[in-house]
Amino acid sequence: MRQNLTMRSVRLGVLVIGLSSLGVAACGPAPVPVGSRIPSYETDADQPAPFDTSAFNFLVVGDWGRNGYFNQSDVARAMGHTAERIDSRFTISTGDNFYLSGVTGLDDPRWERSYENIYTAPSLQTRWYVVLGNHDWYGNVPAQVRYTQQSERWYLPGQYYAQEMSFGDPTQPEGATRVLFVYLDTTPLTTDPSARNRFSRTGVWNDDSQIAWLDETLSRSTAPWKIVVGHHPVYVGSNRYSDNPRLVANLVPIFERTGVQAYVAGHDHNLQHHRPAGSPVDYFVSGAGSLTREVRQTGNTLFAFRTAGFMAFSMTRNQMSVRSLDYDGNLVYEANVPRTRGRRLPLPFGLGEGS
Repeated sequence: MRQNLTMRSVRLGVLVIGLSSLGVAACGPAPVPVGSRIPSYETDADQPAPFDTSAFNFLVVGDWGRNGYFNQSDVARAMGHTAERIDSRFTISTGDNFYLSGVTGLDDPRWERSYENIYTAPSLQTRWYVVLGNHDWYGNVPAQVRYTQQSERWYLPGQYYAQEMSFGDPTQPEGATRVLFVYLDTTPLTTDPSARNRFSRTGVWNDDSQIAWLDETLSRSTAPWKIVVGHHPVYVGSNRYSDNPRLVANLVPIFERTGVQAYVAGHDHNLQHHRPAGSPVDYFVSGAGSLTREVRQTGNTLFAFRTAGFMAFSMTRNQMSVRSLDYDGNLVYEANVPRTRGRRLPLPFGLGEGS
């Protein structure tokens, strides 16, 4: 059955432009509803993945660590309400966890000011799967790893790592559904080699070794769902950043060859969804945990919006729903991603128009 990629409040492919006049603490007005619905993917399911306790639900937020300022506290409250409503299993952080220069150590007050005292809702006390951002590299990277040992929810066991989970009833005929999450440290994969000394003070720099590990990890996995998380986007719709050529060259072929359904990143301070023509992979940006940044349309853009906010993911056996929510918890965009590949419909309009 054909499903719809639904943008509840913003016309798909037409971006919110001209927000530079807003103050940095402002996140822009609410999107104007236009009732736009376009065909998207054919899936094996009859309905979108439900955001209820029968689905596998979690939150994604990035670029948040600003001592509660720039709508960080507002986003945290909205996350708490949403996590409770959908029974979120965990939270993923897409990096830049502490501005402007990471943490100095385990006793840095930023741990309390930007994390422990901000995300206080009971529904957010589940595990946080964390990746490192470029601003975290300005500080003490090993301290963020070691904090895993003294926190009941912070989880960053290494510079990069993988975690397989399962959901559903294993006693049913179809069994439980497995999903592999792979968490990357993309700063070493994106920075020009001439700038390595700037970020390698911790002595944990790597590039080729991490790419080889990623390839092996994804290739060996038989999980039907594969989600990769990193800080830097591969494709981006921003006035500040462009598509990352090193990630396009090094990561995209691995994703497409090993059956990755989605790559989730931060770095750009807004909410985005991209899919290059013919690509079997969806690319999401959830970097709106505090300070926001303007957006623009590219040839790969399905959605980009400047607002502080986060994303909520809901997975069933055959598909995944991804919702973008603002700092009041309002839905601004929703997309459905199929598990199986090769059944996508072409876009019904030429991306790039109106840019």
